Amino acid sequence: MMIVEQPTEQDIRFVVNNMRDLDRRELTATGCDFDALPQRILQGNVFCFCAVDDFMMPHAVWGLQVGARKGVGHGFAFGTKHWGKALPVVVKHIKGFVLPFLVQNGFHRVECLALAHRKDVERFLELIGAYPEAQLSQWGAGGEDFTSYRWLADEYRSQKRSAAHDRHISH
Repeated sequence: MMIVEQPTEQDIRFVVNNMRDLDRRELTATGCDFDALPQRILQGNVFCFCAVDDFMMPHAVWGLQVGARKGVGHGFAFGTKHWGKALPVVVKHIKGFVLPFLVQNGFHRVECLALAHRKDVERFLELIGAYPEAQLSQWGAGGEDFTSYRWLADEYRSQKRSAAHDRHISH
């Protein structure tokens, strides 16, 4: 069983040092400094969370960094080979806490980038209401193609209203 916790620098460093190969390739293509990443996440985040197992071993890190403009954030998530085991608690936490937090705190847009053709990322982001917006050809440090994804508060509110309406109709 996985639970959600506030990560320490050591938790983030453990996940960084043991992350999935595709996550490492993706971050490498963005020019990521892996040694500085844990500290950068803790210093520049709006929030950051970690999924830990029964032995308090961290397996996934996700959060939001402040964007360049008011109301815009940059989302991130990565994990170890046990990402799949952490995924249910990550998705539940994002839907139950993170998305309402974003709306309540004036975020109208969250952006994130992923290596193009990563269907696992696309499925994960669709589960939390984010969708592909643009292909960024040769955006990566080595000329890799990326996909830009976005979550919009207006779409989230609209989906919540529609779901509430559907529940009301079915009663």
